[in-house]
Amino acid sequence: MAHAKKAKVKHTVDLSSSTISSLPQEIKAKILSNLSIHMAVRASVLSSDWRNLWTIMPDIFLCDSKFCSVCPSSDSSEAFYISGRSKFVTLVDLALSLHKGTLDTFQIHGAQSYHDVFARWMYMLSTKRPGAITIKLTSGPQYKIPSSLFSISHLYLLYLKNCSISLPKKFEGFRLLRVLKLKVFSTTDSDISNLISSCPLLDVVRLKYFEGISCLSIQSQTLEILEVEGNFEDIHVDAPNLLHMYLTLSNTEDHQSVPVQGDRKSYLKQTFGSLTHITTLSVSGSFLTYLSKGCMLTEVPGVFDHLETVHMERCLWKWTEVLASCSLFQKALLLSELEIFSYPCPEAFTRKGIWDQDETEIQAPKLDNLVTITLNDFRGLDCEVAFLGLLLSWAPALEELKINIPEGTSDHCAFRATKKLLALPRASTKAKIIVT
Repeated sequence: MAHAKKAKVKHTVDLSSSTISSLPQEIKAKILSNLSIHMAVRASVLSSDWRNLWTIMPDIFLCDSKFCSVCPSSDSSEAFYISGRSKFVTLVDLALSLHKGTLDTFQIHGAQSYHDVFARWMYMLSTKRPGAITIKLTSGPQYKIPSSLFSISHLYLLYLKNCSISLPKKFEGFRLLRVLKLKVFSTTDSDISNLISSCPLLDVVRLKYFEGISCLSIQSQTLEILEVEGNFEDIHVDAPNLLHMYLTLSNTEDHQSVPVQGDRKSYLKQTFGSLTHITTLSVSGSFLTYLSKGCMLTEVPGVFDHLETVHMERCLWKWTEVLASCSLFQKALLLSELEIFSYPCPEAFTRKGIWDQDETEIQAPKLDNLVTITLNDFRGLDCEVAFLGLLLSWAPALEELKINIPEGTSDHCAFRATKKLLALPRASTKAKIIVT
């Protein structure tokens, strides 16, 4: 068989280095911004047309993983480790001191300790006045954020991890800040409250794994997304434009109180009383228990007028969770989707009764718009089946009840649980039960 001749390909576009090098400096600097600062410096020495362009890059990303990637197990590797840290410190110093263009984004990630140079870096950074700052230095004690960082008044994004926050006395707020993310941090009630309330354009706040906060107060007229995960004793939310909310308590032991019907304090009201525009709500079982401490059956004025989706995460299957969720449902007339993540406490597998305490009489909520219920990690416990039975009796428009059984569940247990579910009475004639 004759060999086919290779077709000749004519290059109609010249992609030579001279073509790229002829681009405007601003575009070439933007191209370099897609690299780490270390790689950008190396790339800029390959050609005179690219030389020193890294000093005007609009975005700087610094990471010590390429410098300190050896775990010290001997004298030689420890020396290499220390040398790598020293080189990274020098690189950061040069990047901050020699940069002369407009800096939009600054990111620094580090797995080694840089406490001895951190204040210097933050002061140098404050003189560059970037719009977005991400600091993830995870080794050692929390980094105390110096006052120089709080002087960057036109920040629009701030993400700090492993830090200690103490606001300076003359803090005037971040007037342009839209996104605030704090993770593994410590502060005080007053400082976190003042920080949030001093940002008049905030859209997103995420607070995770914090210490030092007893009463968390969130006040913002512009906030649309709020995520809180940590330990606190009390929470107050005043955010009338909030659309999406995620609340969870890390420590459930502090919130085991039995509901007190005569208690005048309504944790439900102080948390959700202003949220007239919220569309999606995610709460943990431990937070539902927190809500149940006060008066659960009082009217909560004008909340959840737009709430359509509720996620109940880490549901421990306690009666207090049922009480709190029913109080939420009573004001969520437009609720159409409910998703539950089962996370039974050990006691739920061994108790004699269905619930951990006597069932308090509850008023059945009107779930006329509830279409879909999903229960993840269903074990077939009597408390799981009982709660699903309540939901099925309250939802006349329900179309699907989806049950996801975790891997490793025996066929016998799955069959027995499915049999229980199919026997439950349903208010909806078209409700299907789907087990996977």
